[in-house]
Amino acid sequence: MKYPHDNSYTPPFPAVDIILRNGEEGLSTDAVRALLDTGSDGSLVPIAYLEQILAPPLTDARIRSHWGEWRSVQLFAADVQLHEMDVTFPSLFVVGDEQGDEIVLGRDFINKLRVCLDGVADSTEISPQ
Repeated sequence: MKYPHDNSYTPPFPAVDIILRNGEEGLSTDAVRALLDTGSDGSLVPIAYLEQILAPPLTDARIRSHWGEWRSVQLFAADVQLHEMDVTFPSLFVVGDEQGDEIVLGRDFINKLRVCLDGVADSTEISPQ
């Protein structure tokens, strides 16, 4: 499946549409845009999305941002489905982000897929492994 890069960034940023789910509660978000960040170890999801699906908090953790500062966060479990693909990754651990408003999918998610970042065409092609 091909996804266009998000042109609201300069340069355009790789992005996909996903649905966040809580299988136990039967709740899910609408399709939302998520950035693919190959430089991020983990994935971040704004708390508002996690509250919407009643995602269970699992544990507290400390992370270091790309700016170098440390902060305390909560880890949650959420199912992540690629929109318009029959591919769901159950119980992905995500950082509940209280500061940002964007979903960032890091290598913990990206490494589960075959991803081709085509900068010339400003698109990302994804297929399950």
